[in-house]
Amino acid sequence: MFRIINRLLVLAGENAGKIKLAFVFSIMEAIFAQVPIIAVLWILVKIVAGSVVIEDAWLVGIAVTASVVLRALAKRLVDGWQSGAGYEIFARERMRIGDRLKRLPMGYFSAGNIGNITAVVTSDLVFVEEHSMATLSHIIRGYLNTLIGVGLLTVLDYRIGLISLVTLLLAVAALNKIQTVVKRQAVVRQETQSRLVGAVLEYIKGIAVIKAFNLTGDRAEKIKREFKAYRDAMIQFEEKFIPPSLYFDHCFTLGIGFTVLASAYFAFAQTMDLSLALMLLIFIFQFYLPFKALGILSVKVRIIEAALNRYEAIQNEAIIDEKGKDIMLSQFTIEFDDVTFAYDREQILKQVSFTVPERSMTALVGRSGSGKTTIASLIARFWDVQAGAVKIGGVNVREMTCDSLLKHISMVFQHVYLFNDTILNNIRFGRPDATREEVVIACKKACCHDFIMELEHGYDTVVGEGGSSLSGGEKQRLSIARAILKDAPIILLDEATASMDPENERLIQQAISALVKDKTLVVIAHRLATIKDADQILVIDEGRIVQSGGHEELIEAKGQYYDFWQRRIKAGSWKISKGS
Repeated sequence: MFRIINRLLVLAGENAGKIKLAFVFSIMEAIFAQVPIIAVLWILVKIVAGSVVIEDAWLVGIAVTASVVLRALAKRLVDGWQSGAGYEIFARERMRIGDRLKRLPMGYFSAGNIGNITAVVTSDLVFVEEHSMATLSHIIRGYLNTLIGVGLLTVLDYRIGLISLVTLLLAVAALNKIQTVVKRQAVVRQETQSRLVGAVLEYIKGIAVIKAFNLTGDRAEKIKREFKAYRDAMIQFEEKFIPPSLYFDHCFTLGIGFTVLASAYFAFAQTMDLSLALMLLIFIFQFYLPFKALGILSVKVRIIEAALNRYEAIQNEAIIDEKGKDIMLSQFTIEFDDVTFAYDREQILKQVSFTVPERSMTALVGRSGSGKTTIASLIARFWDVQAGAVKIGGVNVREMTCDSLLKHISMVFQHVYLFNDTILNNIRFGRPDATREEVVIACKKACCHDFIMELEHGYDTVVGEGGSSLSGGEKQRLSIARAILKDAPIILLDEATASMDPENERLIQQAISALVKDKTLVVIAHRLATIKDADQILVIDEGRIVQSGGHEELIEAKGQYYDFWQRRIKAGSWKISKGS
């Protein structure tokens, strides 16, 4: 159990001093806890000797009252220092893990870790925050009260002290067995919980598709299996915990029994003062309670350890910009120099080289899966290349921290995510220090000010998680307003109008025009009509650039771009015909 104390002190960092100060008050509390025993023993000695007077009763009463008050004060200080430090520690750690997550490669999130991350943030940290500081207090109190008590009993009568020492040694052995069992089962519990959380998240996120294809029963079976697995893990946890726990409790039952029998025998044999025997009969039933509580605490301790292990595993994941430096760019030409990239073993880009001049528009065209979105992701360094280099302003993006890189980039993609917050704060996400007036100006440029003002609370309207209370076109314009407010020199645009109705498309095109003025723009094109005026069009096929040039040049070349263009013209004139 002392290992968890050390781990929490290391985690506490600058707050460790407060926790150590609480330990000092815990010692004082343990000492004050023994005062009533000494006071009762003293008055019993007086009673047995027949020399008790009213002043003795008053003295004992004052001593016991003072010890209770001082013990309560010490406990209050212990809880205050430790609990206060605990909330500060875990507020800081939540920010740390948030910072860590944004600096991990995207592959970490697509490797089945979402359930684990969610469990760590929503369950593990909460459990440790709520229980760790109180657990520390109980561990310190349990050991201190018991050790001081054993020392006191040994001084009063070495034979009773020896019985209590043997009892504690047997209890410590049982406690170690409990901790071994719980440590093993806590890991199983955490792993099962991660799978359950992952299954629930998958079900909730895909509920629309599940309902649309009437797969509720099939998909629910997976959740049922995970719930059953979690139930079985919890039952197994209890089954493994009960035997050593009973052994632990029996140690104290036997210790109390032997103490009572020995005290009575020694008193009748006149080798122990009757006053001491009476005191032992009064207090021995309370004597082991602080240490006995450690049996239940051992469960919390091991769950805390398992939770900290999962949390530290995330913190120890290699971050993508570990060797990066904060670099302020002054020039924003984008270069791909012989870039090769693969997701796991699937090669996506093969020796790709091109240049996007500063303040120009480059469009990426190609079939689905050809590597267009991958190029945009590599510019933002969501992933790292396996070979070659991606440079901005002549600086390799691998030399920069994620913050200093992304400070120069705004991204607008088809699938917009809005947080469960006000519209104002969602737009300020692009620049948190922006004033309300600056937000309004950005929204007017993005053609979303009018619909915002029609909402009941205007800019203070809270949108649902993911922006569920808004239409697709409204969410898209808010994301463009966010990018306008950020005013980054590089814009990555996964064409936002691909699935919009004509009215929303017109408004979004106006918003994009305000966004991209004088910017270095990379567009992933779905509607070729929107990129006719691009300075450069790159045609991507199976991870390679097979054509590049302007619209007219590529049309005349009669290659893949020409074929795409012809198919788009035909698709634009399609209509539904009635069956004969």
